[in-house]
Amino acid sequence: MENYENFMSFGYWQYEVIRHAFGFTVAVFAASLVYFAMTVGQATAKYRMTFAISAVVMVSATFEIFQLWNMWDKAFIWDETQRLMVRAEGEVFSNGYRYANWLIDVPMLLTQFLIVLQFTGRDLFSRWWKLTTAGAVMIILGYIGQYYEPQVADLVDGSAAPFWIWGGLSWLVFFVLLGMANNAVKAGLPQLHEESRGAMRNAWKLLVITWFIYGFAYMVPAVPGAADNDTLVVIRQLMFTFSDVVSKTVFGVLLANVALIQSRHDTE
Repeated sequence: MENYENFMSFGYWQYEVIRHAFGFTVAVFAASLVYFAMTVGQATAKYRMTFAISAVVMVSATFEIFQLWNMWDKAFIWDETQRLMVRAEGEVFSNGYRYANWLIDVPMLLTQFLIVLQFTGRDLFSRWWKLTTAGAVMIILGYIGQYYEPQVADLVDGSAAPFWIWGGLSWLVFFVLLGMANNAVKAGLPQLHEESRGAMRNAWKLLVITWFIYGFAYMVPAVPGAADNDTLVVIRQLMFTFSDVVSKTVFGVLLANVALIQSRHDTE
């Protein structure tokens, strides 16, 4: 079963906007990798793990988004008669690579989140396995559901129920995850220096916002009229792009800033 995007033809500008969004994302992640590598030495040993985790996230995300970029580039060709970018014979674009990337990055982001909040020992492990398990389950459920996008968009025959069932279960786990992560923030903030609490709160808010946007992007094929609305594909991919950049790079930079502030006060 193919993703929703494969059933569309695009104006050249629509195709290029999405292609450029992939290129922009790859460039941001590659540049961010350099940033985390250059700043890790400014943190004390206690906080260097968060820089290492951000670097792993950048490598993973760069590889996966480059794969999407490459697939998008091959999946559509210019049709001079229609003056549209149409599906290339034998080629397919797959958002599944996004889910593969999230399956790596979400547990990583949640791990560094707990480390910067200064959880240690048994408390760290207890929160870590619950959060990372919930994160992985959320992604896997969404991954299964996205294979039923053509049915929910009325592009092929078949039941749309699996899209709603798997997606609904993913949303349910997402809300459980948010509750557990919010409890971690409340418990961890008092352990941080007052100067770094604002950055930590901002990081948490940004993560929540971007994860909701991911969920809304998943729902795009279910929007009424989605079957013949190529602009929705552009909007959807830009939603994914925004959330990728913010939830990985901006979130990582904010956590790094918290770690640097904490490091400075620990050495005073």
